[in-house]
Amino acid sequence: MGAAASLAIVSASGGALAADLAPIYDTPIYQDVPEVQPVEIGTGWYLRGDVGYQFKSDLATDYEVTSFDGTTTTSLFRGGYDGLDLGRAPEVSIGAGYKFNEFLRADATVGYWKADVDSADFPGGLSVDSEVKSFEVMANAYVDLGTYAGFTPYVGAGAGTVHVEYQTGCRYAGDDCGSSLDTDIDDLSKWRFAYSLMAGVSYDVSQNLKLDVGYRYLDVDGSDTADVAATDVANGIDYAIHGSDDGFERHTIRAGLRYSLW
Repeated sequence: MGAAASLAIVSASGGALAADLAPIYDTPIYQDVPEVQPVEIGTGWYLRGDVGYQFKSDLATDYEVTSFDGTTTTSLFRGGYDGLDLGRAPEVSIGAGYKFNEFLRADATVGYWKADVDSADFPGGLSVDSEVKSFEVMANAYVDLGTYAGFTPYVGAGAGTVHVEYQTGCRYAGDDCGSSLDTDIDDLSKWRFAYSLMAGVSYDVSQNLKLDVGYRYLDVDGSDTADVAATDVANGIDYAIHGSDDGFERHTIRAGLRYSLW
């Protein structure tokens, strides 16, 4: 009887102890750890490089040419000069941009090109010819029109500034002015406002690399181009030439690569 009572007490105590410990095991001993999301660094950013071919374009110019013999100033030419062209030329550019979504992206580019200008001939045996050097900084925006079998057509527009420098040569009676005249040539340069329109298509070479082929129209504001002062010491005649252009347009076919930084 005593042994049975003892066994009952122990059993009851064990049951009570198990009941006391049950909540401990029912409560989780850990909590869910939030899933760590990877941070994509550089998503949307891209680099680009392009080469292009600029076609010949008209160059509307104005000149004023005078001579001074010590007593009288004579106007040899004044007004618009027809028939000048800005020659064909290659161009290069590099830039960086950001793709906001599947349809909208923007970039900033810097580019360089130089081209020859035809000779302008004036009465008195004077003529000038020029080489134009251009450094441009443009901000551009594009709308991608959807991707089809890896090809993405797009349209775009840009605005910025172009540094145009004219390096002018002078000829007198068929020879370089310096051979017979005391000559001072001021090569004028200036930053000018410009805008552009673009259209083209890109192709997905790989996940990060695109081949881009397109057309660009560039319109550049006008400004002064050159000041030439020349003296015919033997005959005592001073010549002065001042030139300006009314701005110009460039039509360019371009090809390049865009590399996504992700």
